[in-house]
Amino acid sequence: MKKDVQEFVQACDTCQRQKYITTAPGGLLQPLSISKRIWEDLSIDFITGLPRSRGFEAILVIVDRLSKYCHFVALKHPYTAKVLAEIFVKEVVRLHGIPNFVVSDRDPVFMSLFWKEFFKMQGTKLQMSTTYHP
Repeated sequence: MKKDVQEFVQACDTCQRQKYITTAPGGLLQPLSISKRIWEDLSIDFITGLPRSRGFEAILVIVDRLSKYCHFVALKHPYTAKVLAEIFVKEVVRLHGIPNFVVSDRDPVFMSLFWKEFFKMQGTKLQMSTTYHP
């Protein structure tokens, strides 16, 4: 029966033109706040999948959202949260101060220990709330 249904749907012109949405529509996008000072709001991400050059395999990209000024740091695998926290302090905090906001994707390195190591180095205790329970 399943085979018959598949053949019918593939042969049906109307079925091929209509695609039903199986998920709920996404919500409205929420814009990020506009910075008042440079190096107050940052975006951070990795560029990976590059050919190896002098032992480096990835690039850490740190962008100031107001001025669009960037820091690019070559990384060797494996890089840990502690190494990234040290690089972040050396490349950003030392030059520009501690940012108010940092936007990143949900890379496992950032989600796991990056912020704990970073705030530990600053002498600040970081507390995280449970997901969906502010």
